[in-house]
Amino acid sequence: MGVNYLTSVPGLIKLVEEVFNFIGFMCIACTNGVSAKGDAFLAASIGAFIITAIFLVIYVLDIQERVGIPWIKIQFFYCVIWGLFYLITAALVIDLGSGYVDSYVAGGVFGLFATTTYFIDAFFKYQKEQ
Repeated sequence: MGVNYLTSVPGLIKLVEEVFNFIGFMCIACTNGVSAKGDAFLAASIGAFIITAIFLVIYVLDIQERVGIPWIKIQFFYCVIWGLFYLITAALVIDLGSGYVDSYVAGGVFGLFATTTYFIDAFFKYQKEQ
């Protein structure tokens, strides 16, 4: 597939996930507030950013073709688990942010956007596996 992966629907979804991960991370990281809920969101966004970037590299370099691993199933479970993790942490920082720090609310909203894209990605992976 190579670089053409970036123009396919799954590739574009991964790129959108990366954008939402980065913006959500920046919103929370740029605050002066320190909280366990904000730290959990940072862990979710940084972890998702790194793992999604790894999946992008795997597909752009066609590594998935050379290695006999069920990539679709792995990505499906990754997207579901990370979508749930994002949903929980985004709700926590939005709740914390209301009346506390507006950038927490903004980060949480981008976390919800990322949640949606991860669930959409999981849906496409599920359809492809069927």
